[in-house]
Amino acid sequence: MTNEKRPLPFAPLSTLLLVTAMLLTLWVAACSQTTPTTIETPIPESTPIPGPEQIVTRLVERQIIITATPSASEDDMALVELDVGYTGSFPVVDPQLANSSSGIDLVENLFVGLTRLNHETATVEPQLAASWEVSDNGRLWTFNLRDDVYWVRPAPPARAQTFWRAQAVRPVVADDLVYAVQRICQRSTGSPEAVILFIIEGCEAVYAAAQPTPADLNQIGVTALDEFTVQFRLVKPSSYFLTITSLWFMKPVPTEQLLAHENRWLESDNLYVSGAFIPTLSTWNQGRLVLHANPLWPLNRRGNVSVANIIFSENQTNAFKLWQARSLDVSPIPAAERTAFVEQNPDRFRLVSPHTVFYLSFNFESGVFSDPNVRRAFSAAIDREALITELVGPQAIPMRHLTPPGTVGAPPAGEVGLGYSPDFARLQMAESSYRTCGLLPPFTLLVSTSDLSLRQAEILRRMWVNELDCIESQIIIEQAQFGTLLANTRRNAGAARPDMWELGWSSYYPDAHNWLSDLLHCQDSDNRQIRPCSNQDELIREAGLLQDVDERRRIYRQIEAQFFGMDGVMPVIPLYAQGQLVAAQNWLAYTPAAFGGEQFDTYTIDVTLKQLQRSRQPVP
Repeated sequence: MTNEKRPLPFAPLSTLLLVTAMLLTLWVAACSQTTPTTIETPIPESTPIPGPEQIVTRLVERQIIITATPSASEDDMALVELDVGYTGSFPVVDPQLANSSSGIDLVENLFVGLTRLNHETATVEPQLAASWEVSDNGRLWTFNLRDDVYWVRPAPPARAQTFWRAQAVRPVVADDLVYAVQRICQRSTGSPEAVILFIIEGCEAVYAAAQPTPADLNQIGVTALDEFTVQFRLVKPSSYFLTITSLWFMKPVPTEQLLAHENRWLESDNLYVSGAFIPTLSTWNQGRLVLHANPLWPLNRRGNVSVANIIFSENQTNAFKLWQARSLDVSPIPAAERTAFVEQNPDRFRLVSPHTVFYLSFNFESGVFSDPNVRRAFSAAIDREALITELVGPQAIPMRHLTPPGTVGAPPAGEVGLGYSPDFARLQMAESSYRTCGLLPPFTLLVSTSDLSLRQAEILRRMWVNELDCIESQIIIEQAQFGTLLANTRRNAGAARPDMWELGWSSYYPDAHNWLSDLLHCQDSDNRQIRPCSNQDELIREAGLLQDVDERRRIYRQIEAQFFGMDGVMPVIPLYAQGQLVAAQNWLAYTPAAFGGEQFDTYTIDVTLKQLQRSRQPVP
């Protein structure tokens, strides 16, 4: 399958994303010029960061409503500042090219999206799109856009930095989205996520073309029906397309700026933004970036942040020291500090982006694991909590089903699926054709060559010996390079196929379809297990057609139970979802982004508590 994300080896999270490639465009659209309207909003002057000194190396009809310059003084304005720490240099913030967590965060806050993923509810909500309709055959999606979201040009400061001005250039229109999609679908652009949009008619053909023509681009299934209506033609009915529209690479871009300036459109002199925040241009592409609330933003803000100060530190240790000095609200936690920090500060950390799930997979043609009772016995004998504690510490959550939290359609973690149950495991083994684990023939568990992978295999083998009375010599652990592991677990690998193997899956988009269909469906995935088609596969396809979100969630929950419950088929054994830990001060309330960028306009800061805590001694 050309649009399937390949499974991942057991490796550090930073190496897990197997990305596809690439694109660029010559599409031309005429954009009407309007006289810029200036609106001013107060922002604070550049202020020193409290704490120890750090050297950082980065971190309806169209109508423009004119508002007067605020007459209140800066002291009268309620400015709520968020202080965030990133590591590394200033990232790529092109929506179609962003490929780092910090870059995706900035894209999320600087550019409007067609829709938006609500991280609290794991549902897709309107943003630029006020509403949408889907045709009866499920292939034609029509989005009706708001006419009050603008491309904004941050203007030079006035009044000795007291106020920052924002110029509304023009509304964000359907042609901007058409241009963005055509841009992604060209290999020369180099978009890491192009393969995801092969669901749009004509995108894959353009991606395969060495030099697509304007006529080729016009065959891509995205059309501006009018200034504020855009329509997509899909290659097949796909309810999960709505989830895809919420992602960073689907955000519109200012067509005229890219045509005029090409890869220089993100330089401060050429920058247009459209999101909930606007950058202070004097800090653009610097070690400290200041964002302030977009005064022309028409959507509700769930949080109270009006200014976001982003500090780019050379490494996690420097950022974490700033956090300990209470100079940052959020910071990454260095690896050496994580376990102790979580134990000592259970209310001051968050697990971010747990969208990589590690699992064991079965060979259904194995003489051992063709028996579902044996598969269920081996799953129920695994104490996932103990495995995580011994192996990766607090940066993972145990998984009894496949689809991780924060995914559209996922059941809550721990509510579905077979967990650790030694008694049940022994009963299942007793009901199998072998009666006891000691009578199983020797079988192989194939893992990657990393030390962590080997350690995991040894922990699992010990659990099976202790809980199922297996004999250690029966369970033969073999290691192979990742390429060999993938080759030997393909359907046509023949005698090279092991009985069981370990892999990880990191999703392309936060929807249950990307997990249950793209990884496990008997025909719509690689089906490395060679699992025969069953009722679960029919349910997966049914859910992929439904527009009703609640009904989709109900069916996905049913599928997870039938795969991983007490009577489950057990095609794989989900082990845990791994993410990254960040430190968060107790004055900050927010839900971390499980997928995509952080949404600063949803953050809430208790200003009084923040001021009080900062007046005290640093965090130990």
